[in-house]
Parts: sequence; structure tokens; C-alpha cells
Amino acid sequence: MDEFIIVDIDGKEYNVDEYEFKDSTFEILVRKEALKEELKGGRPLIVNFLKKFGFKWEPMSDVGHMRFEPYANLIFELCKMYAFECARRIGVPIFPVSGTNMFNLEHKAVKKHAELFGERLYEFKIGKNRFVLRFAACHQQFAIVKDWTISYKHLPFGVYELADSYRLEQSGELLLCFRVRKLHMPDLHIFCKDIEQAKEYSLKVHKLILDEIAKLGERYVVLHNVTRSFYENHKDFIVQLNKTCNAPSLIKFVPEGVYYWVINAEYHIIDELNRPREIATFQIDVGNAERFNITYMDKDGSKKYPTIIHTAIVGSIERFIYTIFDKAAKASRKGEKPSLPLWLTPVQVRLIPLRSEFLKYCEEMAEKLSANNIRVDIDDRDMKLGAKIRDAEKMWIPYIVSIGSREIESGKLSVRIRASGKVQEMTVEQLISEIRDKCRGYPFKDLPGPRLLSRWPKVVS
Repeated sequence: MDEFIIVDIDGKEYNVDEYEFKDSTFEILVRKEALKEELKGGRPLIVNFLKKFGFKWEPMSDVGHMRFEPYANLIFELCKMYAFECARRIGVPIFPVSGTNMFNLEHKAVKKHAELFGERLYEFKIGKNRFVLRFAACHQQFAIVKDWTISYKHLPFGVYELADSYRLEQSGELLLCFRVRKLHMPDLHIFCKDIEQAKEYSLKVHKLILDEIAKLGERYVVLHNVTRSFYENHKDFIVQLNKTCNAPSLIKFVPEGVYYWVINAEYHIIDELNRPREIATFQIDVGNAERFNITYMDKDGSKKYPTIIHTAIVGSIERFIYTIFDKAAKASRKGEKPSLPLWLTPVQVRLIPLRSEFLKYCEEMAEKLSANNIRVDIDDRDMKLGAKIRDAEKMWIPYIVSIGSREIESGKLSVRIRASGKVQEMTVEQLISEIRDKCRGYPFKDLPGPRLLSRWPKVVS
């Protein structure tokens, strides 16, 4: 029987069945994880929203494998870029690496690490050898770092890979972007001198994880899986984590020595159907350095094994996307217009010429916007204005601009703004300034296809 307690921000401990909940989101986590209550189901809006932008299952593959159509691929690539930027904010040197996704189970370290994942492994044979598809970036990063000559002066440092990873999830539990069999994990491993340095940098990781979810207008509830000995010796660390959250955490005690980590922090959102969904994580690993023979030379000349922090600050790329679209689904359920963060919206500005003779002016306007890292397209299709505006609204386009003789003569644009639902008059310079301000600090990629909509094939949903 699993043992759980709740620890408040002042360090006070509670039995889960005695705790007086002040936060309904934390209560949902406790009831699901500790009390094993079945949560009410329902039909999620998020799946339809994801499909609208081209996130779909690939029917010609194994179940649980996704494909990314042009807009989806743009969102996916931007999230990959952003995940690396988040890793760099920790404040340690980061070494990007990459390699294979296939490892031989004949290697003892690989086998021991793989055993923790049990039936969720993708295994296959080539000749007499058994191989496993990786389920995280650990194998490749550790195989690289074990060959490095490391001094205590080099620590801490991070190693990063955006790793395609494979987990044989139950087919009945698969959910687009959340539970998939192939995922992309922005795995950062921070190599530290000892447990105390690992705690110091885990606090920085923790704060960054909280900051990133706050940028989306969401918050996490936290489950800490810990060994009893780590909890008793480092309870002040758990309390520090809780104080940073300004919220209690659920503690689950795990057996000593079974896992390579002594603490595994799970950060859950509560989704549109009031279900906890784990997104981000960090772990303090005390086992893999010895298992993979990763050592550093200490000040006194002795060889020591580093303590390793594992983290995915925004979660897997797919789960980060899930979180973003879940926010849109929640808005829709409240009767609000769903939207994506502006930096991730595939088309940020749509220009609509009122007649064909205004197309050239639209193209000149689009060049100005594009030169300022703004994704803009032009609806030059042979359709009525109302239908074009409705089509733009369906794709959650934040700024819709109709161009006619009045706009050309005045130099002022009538901009339909999705966020406010209003039409605002502004110059092209003001439009550029507003979008650039809102996207500052985020990566940019251009449109994933032609600027003229008439040149896009019709996509079958």
C-alpha cells in the first residue's frame, strides 16, 4: 500500500484523509493520486482543437504515433526552440549533444536503467542481441559524459538533448499530445558535486518550472515522490520548494534503493475536465553516475560520482503543447474565445484585400510585417468578405486586416483584434510594435507555406 502525506508551506504534516483543503486543484490531485478516486470523465474539447491545427494520429503507424501537418509542425518547432532557451536560463554551462535512440540491453547499465520501465519498453531483436528504444535522453547523454575527464571545477554543468523517446503506453490510455508512444523530451541533466549542490540547483529549476507555467496563465500542483531517508534528512528542502510555490505538496514515500533517484517531483496541471496531468518534472539522481561510471576528480585528487539532476522544464514538447491547448479549451468552456499565445499562433496577421486591385498593396504590407518577424498571409481567394473573416476566426488569427481604398488613402488600418473583439484603427508601424512587444523573448519561424492562401491545397480534416 502506497504511503502518502501532505506537507504544508510551514512544514506541518497531515494525513491525506484529515487535511482541510483550501484549494480545489490540489484536492483533485490528492483524490486521484493518494485516495485513488475515479475522476469524472467527459469529452475533451482539446482533441478537436489540436486536430484543427494539424496534430493528428498517424493511421499508417503503430497506435500512439503522431504526425504534424504544416501549422502543427510550426508550433512544434517553435516549442522545441523555446525548450532549449528555458534550459539555458538555469545559469550553468549547457552542452548540447545528440545520438542514437537504440541501445543494447547486453550493457549492464542500460539493462538496469531499462528495468524500471517494465512493460512500457519498446524492445526488439537484431541477430542474437536485444535492443530497446530509449524512453528518455539519459542513455545517450550518460554514454557520452562517462568518456569525459571532469574536474570539480567544471561542476555544475548541463548536458542537453531534444530526444525522440518511446514508451509502449496502454492503447486505451492514449491521448493526443498527452499520452503518446513516441514523444520528444527536452532532457537536461545537470551534473553536480554532491546532494547539497543538487538541492541548490533543483531550487533554481523548480522556480523556472513555476515561472514558465505562470506565463501561460496556469499553475501547477505538485507531487513529490521521495525515499523516507531523503525526506527525513532534507525535509527543509521540501518546505523550501513548497514556500516557493506558496502551496502544499503531496508526498509519496517510495522504497529505498529501488529507483536511481531520491526525489522525483511531478508538476501537474488540472485540465479542462478536472483531471491532474503531469507536465514538468525534476529528479535528483544518486545512482546513475556509478552505474554508467561517470566520475569527477575532486579537490583532494579522489574520484567521486556526481549527483545528477534530471529535468524537462516545460515537460515533453507534446505535453507542453497539450498544456497550451488545454488553456484554450478552458477558455472555450467558459464562453470565451479560445486562442494561442501570440508567439505560437501560426498566422499572426491575415490581410484581406476587398478587391483584386488591392492585392499588390497587401503584398507590400505583408513584406513590411514579415521583415519584422511577423507571420502574415493574404486571403486572395475568390470568396465573400464575410466568409473570409469567419475562416480567419476559425483559425484563431489574432489580427485580421481588411484592405480597401480607404486604408490605402489614409495609411491607417482597420484591425479586427481577436483578444478584445474590437476593431481598432492603427498604422502598420503601431501594429508591428504591438506584436513585437508581445512576442519579445520568444523564438520566431516564418510561415510554413505560401503567403497567398490561393496557393494552399485544401486540407482534409
